[in-house]
Amino acid sequence: MAWPAELALHLIRTVHLLVLTVAPTRLSPEPLPPRALALSAALAAAALVAALGVPAWFAARTEARLARNGAALMWLAVAAATAAAFHYRGPRAPLAQGVVLVAVPLWAALSTLAAAAAERWLGSTFKHRRMGAAIAVIGLGAVQLLGAAPLLGSHEKMWWAALRRDGAHLRALDELTAPLLDEREHGAIAAVAARCLKMHPSAAPASSPAAPATCACLALRAEARLRARNAAAALRDAEAARARCPDQVGTAATLAEALAVAGRPERAEAEARAALEQGGDPARLRYALALAHERAGRLPEAREEVERAIAAGAGREAQLLAGALAILAGDLDGATARLTPLATQDPSDADVLYNLALIADQRGDYNGARQGYLAALRVDPRSAEARYNLALLTFRAGVTEESRHHVRKFVEAFPEDPRGKQLAQTTGVPFGAGEGGPRPARSDARGAPPKAAASSGSR
Repeated sequence: MAWPAELALHLIRTVHLLVLTVAPTRLSPEPLPPRALALSAALAAAALVAALGVPAWFAARTEARLARNGAALMWLAVAAATAAAFHYRGPRAPLAQGVVLVAVPLWAALSTLAAAAAERWLGSTFKHRRMGAAIAVIGLGAVQLLGAAPLLGSHEKMWWAALRRDGAHLRALDELTAPLLDEREHGAIAAVAARCLKMHPSAAPASSPAAPATCACLALRAEARLRARNAAAALRDAEAARARCPDQVGTAATLAEALAVAGRPERAEAEARAALEQGGDPARLRYALALAHERAGRLPEAREEVERAIAAGAGREAQLLAGALAILAGDLDGATARLTPLATQDPSDADVLYNLALIADQRGDYNGARQGYLAALRVDPRSAEARYNLALLTFRAGVTEESRHHVRKFVEAFPEDPRGKQLAQTTGVPFGAGEGGPRPARSDARGAPPKAAASSGSR
């Protein structure tokens, strides 16, 4: 951004902070850059001139020490707001954090000027006029600041307030969800999306400020559902977000991923390539392309594309997919190289633990494979692949009772999985309506070959 635009934006943020200090709940805790930057900057400059000039004029006219003190305090408050607006920007936002720094000089200035004005205009008939005016202003400030204390004391609440006031405030949504995405808290992510959608209903006109938030919240819920492996629901949300905001490139990546996971790789590839041409996020879109190629069975192309995604800055999901693709290609050393850093970064990552166990399994390392599958199940007891492979692994090793234990666990947890019956037949575990639920369709008694876990989420 050129320096005139930087200066204009800084003036606007300084005035915004001064108003926030007077009325902390009346404006957004973190303002978005205005559309009419030049006009807004001119108005902000005029407001600053008035804030500095009027007290100075009043002090010069009254020649009273109280008025001069009030003018000096106002200049100090503006200086504090200017410094705080410069500090609380970018990664150090939201701006409302600066209220704490500006409140003392600003409310001191207002109370002092109120006392000076009372002394000049209320006349001698009003006893304690100066003290009464000062106390009234200080009381008002205390009420405002104490009422806003819960908001100002929490970054999360400030970002929620910013999103509630401005439906286009996608930065606020990113700040609220980034820690949850990093920790893969699927339920919490879905809860954030639900709350956001409640704030900005999808019934709002597409031209309203709520429309971008509606699209972003739908895309966020789609991501949460992708990570929870609910591909059909994720695709519905992603389609709705795209239909509502067709020009918002950010929703295209989520849609492309959802299409790939839902088994529509051709359209997923088309959406991702179109978004790349429009300047979309290459890390996410290359990852979506890799998912589309993998679902279409074009594994060499998928490996090439996921490497491009990683080079563009894609994180855990792309690394996990790269490891899974390497396993499928028989490149166990390459898979280990991709997955080991993820295991170091998060030793409780169930997908990584499973894939490392699968590598040990394919290398004939019984103990390593068994311990890895068990570790994956401790983190995620609903990991069907880990339970299935563990049952086969122990059966092949002749550990019959343990194998039957895992078969029973598999059938109980996944009664509709057709592999359950085959596992039961292979290991000699009784399989009936009372134990396995509805009888699944018949399949090869040997079961499907072990497969690598590739994340279906995004980022």
